[in-house]
Amino acid sequence: MKKITCIALLALLFTNCKKNNSDEELKPVQKTATTNAVVKKEKVEEEDCKDIEVEMGSGRECILKNTDLDKVYQNIIKNKEVDESEYFLKTIPNEKKSVEINKNGLISIDYEITKDKVAIDMNYEGGVTEITLEKIKNTVKRSIYHYAD
Repeated sequence: MKKITCIALLALLFTNCKKNNSDEELKPVQKTATTNAVVKKEKVEEEDCKDIEVEMGSGRECILKNTDLDKVYQNIIKNKEVDESEYFLKTIPNEKKSVEINKNGLISIDYEITKDKVAIDMNYEGGVTEITLEKIKNTVKRSIYHYAD
């Protein structure tokens, strides 16, 4: 009689553990499905990017298709693609301009404007961030380089 009772208790214990394990295995699958749906919605603009190694710094170059300089500039501000982009001018200036900032280690922002190209230098106490936007037909090449002093 004791053997039958022990076997019955072990069987109940085993099935209860098996049920708990299968419930835990289902939870990550549900979370993964939700995460994938969010990632697909975020991808709005078509871009081709690559990281660039430079001496005393790092950089990233992207080719953005079917856009213009103004949209890319506004996205840099809106998406905070560089630190302190909130200090950028609201629109791209028509001519060369320098803006004194002196906040958060950012000394100034210099704009160099030429035909189909905008170069922005963010001068920090410890280095420089260079942003270049270059219009090539219906695409824009966006380059962002960070240099230490």
